[in-house]
Amino acid sequence: MHFSRKWAALCSVLALGPALVPATTLYMSPSGSDSNTGASATNALKTLKGVLGKVTAAKPADAVDIVVAEGTFVGQSVVWTYFNGKPIKFAPPAGAKTKPIFDGEGTGLAWFTMGDSADAAVPTNLHFIGLNVTNYWLGLDLGRNKAPGNSQNESSNNTITGNRFHGVKNSNPADSDGDGKNEDLTGYIHAIYAAHNSRGNVIANNEFKQVTGDVVRTRDGSHDNLIEGNRFTTAGKYSAYSDWIADTGNECPSHGNRFKDNTVGDGYFGPFKAGYVTHVYGPDDRCSNGGTLPARIIETGTVIQ
Repeated sequence: MHFSRKWAALCSVLALGPALVPATTLYMSPSGSDSNTGASATNALKTLKGVLGKVTAAKPADAVDIVVAEGTFVGQSVVWTYFNGKPIKFAPPAGAKTKPIFDGEGTGLAWFTMGDSADAAVPTNLHFIGLNVTNYWLGLDLGRNKAPGNSQNESSNNTITGNRFHGVKNSNPADSDGDGKNEDLTGYIHAIYAAHNSRGNVIANNEFKQVTGDVVRTRDGSHDNLIEGNRFTTAGKYSAYSDWIADTGNECPSHGNRFKDNTVGDGYFGPFKAGYVTHVYGPDDRCSNGGTLPARIIETGTVIQ
């Protein structure tokens, strides 16, 4: 999966097993139409919003399979709000020779934003398999509001595995703070950003290449995440993985995150400083209430190339 431009929150593509059966199946195609039923490949829908409209109206109680035809979908964007607790899967058809492409054309769109599931008994349970998402400001946002049902998206307890993150960077300087001056934003981009109590995530066996910011970052109480078996090539401004909080404020450092058996080459701007493959920012003892906190990052088995 390819991303370019800035993206935040927890962003990923998920490589998971097949959804449970029975399932409601809908089809989408670049040559489809949202006036179609979506019930077959020859009567396919065209947009993610069209698919959302169909499932919201039908309210299926079983798993939902969205079969995404090969080809290029241009300018797609959706805020997904339908959840029934069962797997909702977006994937190409069996036997597809190429990955479907979603192209944001560099227009500042967010491709897929997950709305909140307010009911903890109804996990969001989104699955994305075999898709190519490119030229979006934001690729995949699995929620920032700590809603209790935001989970099981194969954002807490998510699995992000077997993906390729290539070219995650801003294309041009921009005026991000409105002061009339363009800043160099090349160091702002993280491939995966687990923030604000995003806990228990597994980030494994992915390839990260040409990423300008610290590749994986955790922030503000995002504990017990596992970053394992990944390959980092020309990726990272200061570190392959960092945990960050500001020097002042009320955010809490993250603890118990494991960086295990990863292969790390140079950063985006050259070799990392000694000891900076992983790094923490901000005070270690904030939110400790006088007690002893676990280590913020536990790094083992790193292979430097």
